[in-house]
Amino acid sequence: MAARRGYAEAVLSIRRVPHGDPTALRLWEDMWAEMGTRYGELRSGAQLEPDGILASLVGYVGDEAVGTVAVRFKDYTTIAFAAEIKRMYVVPGRRGSGFARVLMGAAEEVARRAGATRIILETGTEQPEAVSLYRAIGYLPIPPYFDYSVDPRSLCFAKDLPTRVLVVSGTMGAGKSAVASAVGDLLGARGARYGWIDGDALCQAGPADPGDAYNQGLLFDALEGVAPAYRKRGLGIIVVARVVEDSDDRPRYAHAFRSDGGSADVTIARVTAPEDVRLARIEVREPEGPWREFGRARTVELEASLDALDLEDVAVENAGRPAAEAAAELLDAIGWGAETF
Repeated sequence: MAARRGYAEAVLSIRRVPHGDPTALRLWEDMWAEMGTRYGELRSGAQLEPDGILASLVGYVGDEAVGTVAVRFKDYTTIAFAAEIKRMYVVPGRRGSGFARVLMGAAEEVARRAGATRIILETGTEQPEAVSLYRAIGYLPIPPYFDYSVDPRSLCFAKDLPTRVLVVSGTMGAGKSAVASAVGDLLGARGARYGWIDGDALCQAGPADPGDAYNQGLLFDALEGVAPAYRKRGLGIIVVARVVEDSDDRPRYAHAFRSDGGSADVTIARVTAPEDVRLARIEVREPEGPWREFGRARTVELEASLDALDLEDVAVENAGRPAAEAAAELLDAIGWGAETF
């Protein structure tokens, strides 16, 4: 991860390390020893099981390791689908420099990129500085979960995260649905919590309302209806295949997928393909009848409109290669590539 500046002059660099990294483990053991002086005998050890670990991070000032934090997905009986912060620690000589905030920010970014809708953590009554930090950066108290519920010294907190929406746009025949599906497959293979929606399928209704020829209003009504179901299942990344040809669509997606974590973060990516490729795809999809003639005209008209509007954040070509390759390029282009969590 890029270097980040704390509140002091020292620069904190956040490095992602493998699970079991000796430097991270040494910091965890130092943390555990300190917790022993605050709480007395502890029930378990400093090591974490590798299951569910999204990232283990170590903060450095130059070559000095000064802090650590880990993020994992851990399903508990009482709290499912949340990302959990573990082993948050800054060495005593570096406290008060803002490094804990920087480490927490990096951990939250890992959780967001993995599709978490919520982050939970446990601290305790003998760590007032930690409690103050978590409250200051937006964490709210929740009932103690898992084994923490039997320890009166345990204090648990949670923070809701906004949904991340990726809209895969493009003219007819560009292959936005195929690429959106492939994006979902890639995210799922990496362990992210996601859902993907074929926006066109939500708009198949008639007659269309006057002034809404392509049922875009129906789309957003439908999305507002289904969005809570995805949040309920802890799916924090939503991929939507649907053309974006209105500058108001971005805030409408943000509003449709709003939650206790705030308005959704919306990214728009466009897939493109040469006109002859698009026309050939349309003829395969619509071998005869009025829909083929509509598609042949609409793909040219819409491509020109999208070029003029320039509403997307990135664009990738989807021709002459598998949709999965275009999807991987798209994820890299928007910063959601393989090393982002």
